[in-house]
Amino acid sequence: MAALDTKDRKILYELDLNSRQSFSRLAKKVGLSKDAVRYRITSLEEQGVIQRFHTVINVSKLGFISFRIYMKFYNTDPSEEEKIIQHLRQKKEVAWLVSIDGEYDLGMWLLVKSVQEMNVIWKEIQHKFGNYIQKRRLTIMMRIPYYTRAYLIAKKHNDEEYAFITEDEKENIDAKSWEILDLLAPNARISILELSQKTRLTPKTVIAKIRDLEKRDIIVGYRTMFDIQKLGFQYFKIHADLKNITPEKIKKLKRFIKGNPYIIYDNEILGGDDLELDVQVESIDQLRVWMAALKNEFSDIIRDLRYMVFYKEHKYVFMPQSYPSSSTQD
Repeated sequence: MAALDTKDRKILYELDLNSRQSFSRLAKKVGLSKDAVRYRITSLEEQGVIQRFHTVINVSKLGFISFRIYMKFYNTDPSEEEKIIQHLRQKKEVAWLVSIDGEYDLGMWLLVKSVQEMNVIWKEIQHKFGNYIQKRRLTIMMRIPYYTRAYLIAKKHNDEEYAFITEDEKENIDAKSWEILDLLAPNARISILELSQKTRLTPKTVIAKIRDLEKRDIIVGYRTMFDIQKLGFQYFKIHADLKNITPEKIKKLKRFIKGNPYIIYDNEILGGDDLELDVQVESIDQLRVWMAALKNEFSDIIRDLRYMVFYKEHKYVFMPQSYPSSSTQD
C-alpha cells in the first residue's frame, strides 16, 4: 500500500473526475504549484498507483453490443488457466478481463457488432476451453453508469456519473473521428499536437472533432485507472435478488446507489441478477458492515445478497482496438 497524503488523494480524485485537466488547473484545485503537481503525478505513476489515463466512450453509440461472460473452471491448474487468460486477453473483442474469487473464476466484457459475431466467439470459447469450463453465464449489458471514486477524499456521496453502456441508437462518425477515439481511448492525456500529427489534421480540426464527440455524448469523460490495492482498497461485485419491487422503491434504491461513495458501477444486465453493483472498500469487514446497512435500508425488497472478489484485472479498455474506421459508418 502506497503512503499518500491528503494532497496526493486530492490529485487522484481530480484525475478521476477529469484526467485531461492541465497541470495548471489541477494546481489551482489542490493548492500546489504546477511543478509540484507534475512531480506528484509522475511519482504516483512510478509507484504504480496511477496505471493509465483513459477516455470513457459510450460504446453503444458506436454500434457495439456489450456481452458479459462469467466462467467457473475445473480440471485446470494455474498454468492452464494462464493460457486461457492470455488467449482471451489478446482478442480485440475482449474489453475487460478479470480474475474472480467466488462463484466464478473469470469474468469478461466483450464488444461486438452483432449477435452473430458473439455467437462465433462463444462457440470458439466452448471449442477451445469447453473441457475446462464447469459452468458459464452469458448476459447482455444494457446500461452501466460509472461513478467517481468519492472515497479517495472521504466524501460521503458521489457527484458525477458517466454512462458508457446505454440503450442509445448508433451514431455515425467519420474515419478521422474514429482515429481520434482510437488514440484517446488508452491515453486520455495525449496532447492535441500529438493527435494532430498522428491523424494529419490541424489542431483546430482535432479540437472541433473532440468537442463534437463530447457534445454527442460519445466521449462521456476522461478517467484514471488506479491500482486500488496500492490505495488500500479491494474490489467486490455484489449480486442481489429483489422482491416486492415498485417504481418508487427502485427510485429510492437508485438514489442510494448514486449517492454511495463506495459504489463504482451500477449494472443493468439482461439475463443477470436483479441488482449488480461494483463496490470498492478497504476490507472484507467493511464490506460486511456496508452490506448489512444495505440490507437494513432495503429489507423490504432485498431477497438475497452475495458477493465475489475481483482480485486481478488483466485487461481494461473502453473500446475495441483495430476495428476499421469504416465500421462506424453506414
